[in-house]
Amino acid sequence: MICKECGAYNPDHATYCKVCAANLKGEPAAAETPAAAEEEIQPTKRFSRPSWVVPGQSKKVEDIVSDASEEAAEQLTEAVEETVSEAAPVVSKDEKAVENAEEAVEDVREAWTPVPAKHRAVQREEKSEEIEETEADAADPEEEYYNDEEALMDEDESFEYEPTPPKRKQAKKKQSTLFTVLLISIIVVIVGALVAFMLWFLKEKDVIKCDKAANTDSTSSSQPIDPDQPVDPSKQEETPAPSNFDERNAELTEKNEDGKDTIHIKVMIPSKATVTIDFPHQTDYSYTNNSDSSEARNIKIPVEIFYPNTPVDEQTQTFTPDIKITNADGSEYKVNCPSFTRTFPKLNITVSAPVPDENGMIMASESNTLSFQGTIDDPNATLTMNGTEQTVYAGGVFMFDYAMRPDATEDSEETVTLVASMPNCVSDTKEITVHAYKFVPDPMTLEVKSDIASLRADKSGKLIVTGKTLPGATLTATSDNATNVLCGSVTVDGDGNFSFQITMDPTFYGMSVITLNAVKEGCEDGSVQFTVLKGHADKQAFVSYYLKNKTYREVKQSGDNAISIAELIANPTQYAGSAYGIRLTGTVVEVNTVGDDTIVKMTILKTNETVYVHALSTVWLHTVGEKYNVYCNFIGTYGDTGCAEFYGWFAKNK
Repeated sequence: MICKECGAYNPDHATYCKVCAANLKGEPAAAETPAAAEEEIQPTKRFSRPSWVVPGQSKKVEDIVSDASEEAAEQLTEAVEETVSEAAPVVSKDEKAVENAEEAVEDVREAWTPVPAKHRAVQREEKSEEIEETEADAADPEEEYYNDEEALMDEDESFEYEPTPPKRKQAKKKQSTLFTVLLISIIVVIVGALVAFMLWFLKEKDVIKCDKAANTDSTSSSQPIDPDQPVDPSKQEETPAPSNFDERNAELTEKNEDGKDTIHIKVMIPSKATVTIDFPHQTDYSYTNNSDSSEARNIKIPVEIFYPNTPVDEQTQTFTPDIKITNADGSEYKVNCPSFTRTFPKLNITVSAPVPDENGMIMASESNTLSFQGTIDDPNATLTMNGTEQTVYAGGVFMFDYAMRPDATEDSEETVTLVASMPNCVSDTKEITVHAYKFVPDPMTLEVKSDIASLRADKSGKLIVTGKTLPGATLTATSDNATNVLCGSVTVDGDGNFSFQITMDPTFYGMSVITLNAVKEGCEDGSVQFTVLKGHADKQAFVSYYLKNKTYREVKQSGDNAISIAELIANPTQYAGSAYGIRLTGTVVEVNTVGDDTIVKMTILKTNETVYVHALSTVWLHTVGEKYNVYCNFIGTYGDTGCAEFYGWFAKNK
């Protein structure tokens, strides 16, 4: 189909031109209205919609729009007034809230004023065009609307997509719906704002009520006093004087407000009198009652104002406010005020260096200096050493060197006094005694293998002595019987093991005390004594040897070769050693072992005298309660017991 307006080719079933959107089934362009002709002058746009204007309906549209606007404004105003009237009983007790609600209504009324005339004219023209178009369409029921699907079904023709003209009734219905939604939304917002305001107002009333109740119950509602600033009397609250309040005695209440300790002092001030509270570190508090009657005044003071701000000796401190009343005539009297106490923290010094030795002594280095280290539990504390302030680092750590006096000797000692102090804290003091440097050698190690078999010479009179000492030590051995017992040189290996040989004269029998000395630079000198033995082959050889030399004796009261214990003890120079062979008979009372030495305590038969015998026989069982004949050499007295002491070579049951 050829468009009569632009000459463009269109499908046969098309209703509007795909180029200029002209009605292909309508009247020719010459029959169009002047408004359509004016539109024809404008450049044709793709997908533009034609104007469906129905002349002659402008007046009716204007009336409809005007009526709708006025009706909507009236409905909105009535809804707001109804909401406010419902909320009025709740807030009637507060005139300010009612005034705010009325102002909100006036604001809504002003917001919904009629649309200006020039704007209404434009709206009426647009509505008239839509109504005329609608009536024209109704008059031509056979008019075929544009169908996109039919256009797409034509496979032989090529054309571009042509939009479907909007349906006027649906557009009108949508505009009405949007207007209704907008109206409802505005009403909801206003109602929500009013509800929020009422909730806020009621909450504020509750807070004010609680604050008033708190002020009524409190002994003072004045502001806290800054410890560093003078107390301002104008900030203290005045309350009526109760009839039963004693003007000579103040009331004191302790409280904690916002984590800060305060005291509340309530004092009665006569007319024209002045109350004064003495503060130790700031200007005194002073207030004059200029009224014609007495009044009670509540004064709230931080407890820090009364603190000494210096180190304290005791943790618990008691404070009594000093209150004075000065009358108008100049007379004064003191107001009694209760005391209050506070517990102050105690500082603590921990010294980690220097550390005392095993004897509890602290010794300086060779330069007679000591390094001190430790901590204080409060890093803000001040540390002094013998009165000189020292640096305290982060975490309360301290470290410094202490030098002893230049004239200090090895026997000198000095006291270092550490004091940690802080205002309003109990100080801590540590006194440490230090000693001047003194050379202390290392201990010497000197051990001898001293069992009976290791210290008994063989038949040739020789034995090897072994033991342990410090590597590098020098050892020398000597005998108390150098004529018959000779000691060889001592050798020490890299591990400190030593050894040397002892040689005894063939004619020598008995024992010899060997002294072994050890020396090493930087170490203590070491010394040890032990006894080496040379015995006879058996008991018979022992007896034969001493009988031959006519030096064999038996401990008994009478008879041949008899000798008493008292006689042996009285003549140690003659009988001690290996010069005499002695036999004693007694009962074993007790057996004690000291190191490698076994000492048998015995009671002599018939005389009941106590003797001590060193058991040198490896076959003697020395059973307690048994009686034995023991073949011995006399040594002397056993310790401080006063009893005789022997070396027992052989023993035989009696």
